[in-house]
Amino acid sequence: MAGTAKAAPQTRNKVRIPFWMRLKAWWEGYDLSIREKQAIPFDMGDLSQDAVRYDSPEWMSKRLEIMQEIWGKGMTGPGDAAYILKLVKPLALDPAFTVIEVGAGLGGATRVISEHFDIWMTGLEADREVADAGMELSTMAGMAKKAPVHYFDVDHYEFREASIDCVFSKEALYVVEDKKRLLAEIINMIKPRGQLLFTDYVFAEDAAKKDIQAWVSGEPVTPHPWTQRQYEQTLTEARLDIRIKEDITDEVYKIITSAWAEFLASLRGRELDKSTSDAINEAVDLWTRRTKAIESGALRLCRFHALKKEGEKMLSDW
Repeated sequence: MAGTAKAAPQTRNKVRIPFWMRLKAWWEGYDLSIREKQAIPFDMGDLSQDAVRYDSPEWMSKRLEIMQEIWGKGMTGPGDAAYILKLVKPLALDPAFTVIEVGAGLGGATRVISEHFDIWMTGLEADREVADAGMELSTMAGMAKKAPVHYFDVDHYEFREASIDCVFSKEALYVVEDKKRLLAEIINMIKPRGQLLFTDYVFAEDAAKKDIQAWVSGEPVTPHPWTQRQYEQTLTEARLDIRIKEDITDEVYKIITSAWAEFLASLRGRELDKSTSDAINEAVDLWTRRTKAIESGALRLCRFHALKKEGEKMLSDW
């Protein structure tokens, strides 16, 4: 006798609320009501946990103070010291190397790399307020000479030829309009057999125009992102030996959401003055737009590591 067929178990349609929506809703004071069988809320972490806070000197603006509360002391974007060291591992740095970071922010990564590898490293930052604050932080850390942070005019800066072993950059090139000129200067500065390692925001090849415009229009500095393919083509034309080209979006996205969950936890029961509230509101708006663009698939993050071939004249045909 044939057995009776069992009905397939009903599955709940799980819909995850986008992080950008929960972030914006939390800050504006809304409580998202989640109907059963309709959606599963994004895990914001334990909002009762304690988070590290930093006492800032009087010269530190609220904008920069809040950046550090979100990302960590000396940091202006996603990634702690352990992440930075993992990121630059392919460079195999040693004390004999000279290194420059383009887009150093407050110099957190510059100081981490300099101290860990015992190298002389210079951070260059295009935002004068951020560069000045970064130099103060290096001075306070006793690293004013070994890991200074200097302002530079990204559109006109010229580097000395074959003077640096390695150049590192973390999510800084996307705001540069004439990237070919800057990359030409950077590559010209690198010694033969020297290295270039950078991460950056890029547009997906199939990015929807509306998702692009929504992100671009809200950035404090107008972005001019390339696609990952454009970077690859440019480095290839410059006759660099590309060792790594990868999409790191998922890893960085987890860092972003985790950092924000910890920061939100730190605000529980905390009274905020207007300047602090305004600075947080600015950061929420910024990262709401960025995470929305990432979740839509329009905005990605990539990492490149390339070697300058020995004995070749770079970019002579640019």
